[in-house]
Amino acid sequence: SAVFGKQLDIHTGGIDLAFPHHENEIAQCEVYHQCEQWGNYFLHSGHLHVKGSQEKMSKSLKNYVTIKDFLKKFSSDQFRMFCLRSRYSSAVEFSDESMDDAKHLLQAISSFIRDANAYIKGQLVCDPVREDILWERLANTKVTVKAAFADDFDTSRAVAAIMDLIHHGNRQLKAVTKDAGSPRSSVVYGSIISYIEGFFNALGMSFGERQVALGGGKSAVLSNVIDELVRFRAKVRHYALALPEEAAEAVPVEDAAGAKEPKQEQKEKKQQLMRERKSLLDACDSLRGDLAAFGIHIKDRAAVSTWEIVEGGRAEQQTEEKS
Repeated sequence: SAVFGKQLDIHTGGIDLAFPHHENEIAQCEVYHQCEQWGNYFLHSGHLHVKGSQEKMSKSLKNYVTIKDFLKKFSSDQFRMFCLRSRYSSAVEFSDESMDDAKHLLQAISSFIRDANAYIKGQLVCDPVREDILWERLANTKVTVKAAFADDFDTSRAVAAIMDLIHHGNRQLKAVTKDAGSPRSSVVYGSIISYIEGFFNALGMSFGERQVALGGGKSAVLSNVIDELVRFRAKVRHYALALPEEAAEAVPVEDAAGAKEPKQEQKEKKQQLMRERKSLLDACDSLRGDLAAFGIHIKDRAAVSTWEIVEGGRAEQQTEEKS
């Protein structure tokens, strides 16, 4: 009252404080300030429970997890996502499984944004997308999210709407084609990315493209080095993955008459060529795994390979690939 005066816009607290603590607080403050409504809105949050326990997480019960210990396994954004998946007024159960679910959602969002950005840059080639469907989905998502927040901050419904939008965006991006001349619909994907990033930025989370940050001019130098390394790896990989038909044409045919080789001989030569080049593919995979340990995620696309800085290094990349 000394700071905010005779009226509060929002008062928060645990659900166990609604009565009698907050009831008494309202009575005392309204009498003191001689007003009819001291607090406009009370937001009572549900309790946090440890999995399998009916008791709330409490310092007095010594059944809590310290922030220091929590951050050894999970990130602050992962905890935010864990909270967003439930109504603030509901009791929630904390467990490694529920945190892993939140982690996988973040990975799915990051993966979509990376793919959509690659599509906008022309690095990811797809069949023509149905812009009308995506524009409609985006408009419907905005309406659903607004309604969810208006309904007592129903963040779980808002996040579900965002994930549904991502699902439909991914469905269009998965249709990869070899036709580099296919028209691209960059504007609709740019709008979707902008909306998703704006939604999570408002909730304290960032999905913007991560940069290599070393300080000074070193970041630009390292970025260029990684660019060259990834390009070289892509060239080696594309050579090793050359179509058997193309590879066979490069193998001289020792036939005085110039006749075509029997199909069996061509097949054997292709198989031999693939065996010889397997070591190149293994080396490319090994390099990709080694860089993942340092948080550098390489994604092989139809025509090029791209890279991003991701959190969690090798373990997170492996989890993402399995999902």
